[in-house]
Amino acid sequence: MSGMSAEEEARARQQAGQMSGQEEQMSQMAEKQEKMKNQEEQKRVMVRQILEPEALERLNRVGLVKPEKRQQVEMALLNIAQSGQLTEKISDASLVQLIEKVSGMSASASTVTIQRKRRDDSDDDIDLDNL
Repeated sequence: MSGMSAEEEARARQQAGQMSGQEEQMSQMAEKQEKMKNQEEQKRVMVRQILEPEALERLNRVGLVKPEKRQQVEMALLNIAQSGQLTEKISDASLVQLIEKVSGMSASASTVTIQRKRRDDSDDDIDLDNL
């Protein structure tokens, strides 16, 4: 008694292949998440080195309210640091200026104008007073 027919064996091999493929995808996803987490931690360490304590507190508060703005400011800070424009740590006042600059850039880029369709809908066609 062989126990399984050739068709059942083929199905079992196919399922085993699918399971190993899923395991491989899961390990790749976990690897990507770990890599992103490490990059994020490196970014946080660099930002901590660039900012004075008061400025870091302000950036953290901004991040609580608007996480996307914090990311924009962090990217701007890292670009400044990598380009060699930093001679000293960034103060709270300098950070405020940078936040305003980033806010101004994103505000002008995301302006939405709504134009409503104008219809010729006049109530003059119907005399409502004489009804």
